Amino acid sequence: MAANVLPALLSSPWATIPAALVFILALARLARLRPIVRPLVGPFALCVLALAALSLLPSTRSSDAAWLALLVLLPLLVLLVRVAVLVFQALFRRRHREGPPALLDSLVAVLLYGVGAGIIARNWFGIELTPFLATSAVVGAVVGLALQDTLGNLFAGIALHTEAPFRVGDWVRVSDRDGRVEQVSWRATRLRTWDGDTLTIPNNEVARHVVLNYSLPATTHSRVVAVGVNYNTPPNKVITVLRGLCEQIESLVQEPPPGVRIIGYHDFTIHYEMRYHVKRYEDYRHVEGEIHRLIWYHFRRHGIEIPFPIRNVYLHPVESTGDAREATATRLERALRNIDLFRPLADEELAVATSRFRQLHYAAGERIIEEGSPGDSFFVIDRGEVEVSKVMAGARRTLARLMEGQFFGEMALLTGEPRAATIVAKTDVDLFTIDKGGFHGILVANPAIAVDISTILAERREALSQAEGDLTARYEEARSASELRARILDRIRGYFGI
Repeated sequence: MAANVLPALLSSPWATIPAALVFILALARLARLRPIVRPLVGPFALCVLALAALSLLPSTRSSDAAWLALLVLLPLLVLLVRVAVLVFQALFRRRHREGPPALLDSLVAVLLYGVGAGIIARNWFGIELTPFLATSAVVGAVVGLALQDTLGNLFAGIALHTEAPFRVGDWVRVSDRDGRVEQVSWRATRLRTWDGDTLTIPNNEVARHVVLNYSLPATTHSRVVAVGVNYNTPPNKVITVLRGLCEQIESLVQEPPPGVRIIGYHDFTIHYEMRYHVKRYEDYRHVEGEIHRLIWYHFRRHGIEIPFPIRNVYLHPVESTGDAREATATRLERALRNIDLFRPLADEELAVATSRFRQLHYAAGERIIEEGSPGDSFFVIDRGEVEVSKVMAGARRTLARLMEGQFFGEMALLTGEPRAATIVAKTDVDLFTIDKGGFHGILVANPAIAVDISTILAERREALSQAEGDLTARYEEARSASELRARILDRIRGYFGI
């Protein structure tokens, strides 16, 4: 009976064909404006062309017409299924604010194709489907037992696509394995590990384990670094140093700010926890390595010790330690003798000054001093290289590079003036430093030294160019060398109270 529909559709071919061509052109035009309907153009055109071809054929028998109808029905089925899939995608996107997974699209399409094929078989060919359904139930049971793992992966994949605990591009932990999701298929989930390897996990394994998604919610990611410090260091000092360390790492998110707290007292250390935030989970390994690197330098500069385990015994000959200290003192004394600021000091005074210096260690890239900041420390470079820069006309300009044996910070030490330039470590740098407190006793014991030092500073000022950025440029309004010496001497005496 359904087979008689085709002759009715083809009763007036010369009216049907022009109308069909108009519809094809209209749909093609719409596809150019709305790319989402492009999948409909092909099956619609095939359906129309098949309809046009059949309309030109002579009349056929009813049995033959049913088979010829497949030329129209098959592209028509494809067209209807694709329309249904587009509607399903639109409804899914409206509810979940994103498109459905490809696997879910495929399952919907397969189900619709099956239903459509059954309707065509029953209505156009009169095939009774009940025996096939009964047989398929038995076959399905047998196949289900044989392919239970494969089917388990399939349905687990459906559940993963429906619940969406993660998406492609997310960083996840499945059991004890971390990786970035690259693909979720009907059988397995594929991850890219930290080492760049591909890890394929069957979907039923993913469904059976707890999944930790590091990328959701899409906010800053929090991490923790723990470090142990000996019992001799006050906790407030350690917390202050660690917070200052965090300010130098540009990759850290400063809001919410990094936090530091004591988490426990152990056998030989007080354990501190630093909690910091990064924008993306994959950045944490780089940031964590940078934190561990800078901890050593900051702790070394501030005299904070990370103790060895108590159960380990380290034997160091006393002579070796003494020799090392003597070698350090010798290097410093030799460097000071080559610095004109210390030329007025007698040997005894130079030895006292040498004993009051302390060593600091800076990592490459760290700021040692910053332009405009207060300070009272003088630095001598023991090893490494630093860069001197200053903001001029709104742009930062490099003025010089200083190396082993050179020094900086003399005006801050002697007059307390704010830093006139920024000093950044270009390599790992070892420095000797002395502050106002260490130098005060030397000047009080021999006030005449201040006169000689002011003369040396004035000579240095006269020898330097008039370029902006000179460390003593603030005195250039002086009319003569003697006036400049007097000004500097007054500043030194007022600063040290002598």
